[in-house]
Amino acid sequence: MIIEGKHSEMGQGIFISDILDDSIADKAGLEVGEMILAVNKEVLLGANYDTAANTLKRAEGVVTLVLSNPIRKLASNDQKRVTIDDRSEIIPNSAGAKISSTPRATTPIPPIDVVRPPSSLAEPIVPEDPTTCSITPGKETTIEVKSNNHAMGLFLVGGKDTLISDKIIVLEILPGGAADKDGRIQAGDQILEVNGTCLKDATNETALQTLRQILPKIKLVILRPKSAECVTIEADLARKPGKGLGLSVIGKASGKGAYVSEILSGGVADIDGKITKGDLLISINGQDVENLSAEEIGTLLKTITGRTLLKLRRYKPISN
Repeated sequence: MIIEGKHSEMGQGIFISDILDDSIADKAGLEVGEMILAVNKEVLLGANYDTAANTLKRAEGVVTLVLSNPIRKLASNDQKRVTIDDRSEIIPNSAGAKISSTPRATTPIPPIDVVRPPSSLAEPIVPEDPTTCSITPGKETTIEVKSNNHAMGLFLVGGKDTLISDKIIVLEILPGGAADKDGRIQAGDQILEVNGTCLKDATNETALQTLRQILPKIKLVILRPKSAECVTIEADLARKPGKGLGLSVIGKASGKGAYVSEILSGGVADIDGKITKGDLLISINGQDVENLSAEEIGTLLKTITGRTLLKLRRYKPISN
């Protein structure tokens, strides 16, 4: 069986995830965790499951697999030829299907020439089960969250239309959502991809819409900082008579504290340009507001006249 995975240096690719004991593939020396770099002359680096499966099915004549082995060092001339009579030993009927040990009558598959590259190639990481693997700080991790057609329950900040630019950061995990039940995503995590869609150039709204997909499961690529860092922002706003500051707030899930939920275009905060959606309010004119409710903070913002000094906190994105 094959599965999508990620190589520490070569990136996304296809790995052998399961081999039946005493099967032809097992006797040929194929090993779980080996990365399939190429089939004949077709490179599989960066390929997804469907592409790899179709490539293997289309192969005719002598099929050459170029593999990178993370377990043991092999010379470049280590080659073996085998005839595989059961295609399911390498390609199951669908992603995640189990390989049956019952022989099936099939059209004989051409021999496979197994070629392992020199040991100088970078060693791949044996792919982990995305439904259960933990998120490693400092490394891109692919996880799969069972959403059961429910909302993920993530409050996101960032996007190319915000001050956080090309980063999408988890600000808060909402109680009862799929992410909360899964338990692996944390505040401060950066979401790089959702179901294969790269979020690097996404706006904040596009990222939100992508995560609002109602599906049984959601596949995410997460980058967690080795240590979450925040930056403090100060904005000195001059309120005009009869005008507000041009921002709205939303309460934290805990009930204490509030984030900036919207910046009104053309308003005082928008013109100042220092505040962005998702900033956490720390103080207003020197008064600590982290333990106040969103309603209390909103009232305070509306009743202050003249100069308003806001202090806010924001997650610092990981530099690529």
